[in-house]
Amino acid sequence: MKSLKRRGITATTALTAAVFVVGAFGATSASASAPSTTATKAAAISCAGGNYVKAHESVKIRKSMKVNSTALGLLPKGKKAKLLKCQVDLAGTYSLCGWKDDNRWHHVNYRGIKGYVPLACVV
Repeated sequence: MKSLKRRGITATTALTAAVFVVGAFGATSASASAPSTTATKAAAISCAGGNYVKAHESVKIRKSMKVNSTALGLLPKGKKAKLLKCQVDLAGTYSLCGWKDDNRWHHVNYRGIKGYVPLACVV
């Protein structure tokens, strides 16, 4: 705690930042350790509420995790898609659905169309 204060960071600020980073990926506990290389490529999320995501804006389902990747179909606003895995993949960045420079993607299946949607566009 003293080392944090010497660097001009309060314990509250450090804890808030740690909770935000961990919470952004849906982890169940905060950890002070540095993320591993594997964690930077994919972060586990909770599938406790079901294995589905709901589009809060219509979003294209992409062949790969890039905004310029081939669009395979559309996930309409308000519709649900099944998550193919309970993790968030980190790949190509995008500025969509109110987020800037985000890189989190979900692998989904919507009516037989399997592809990737930006996490920022689904709940």
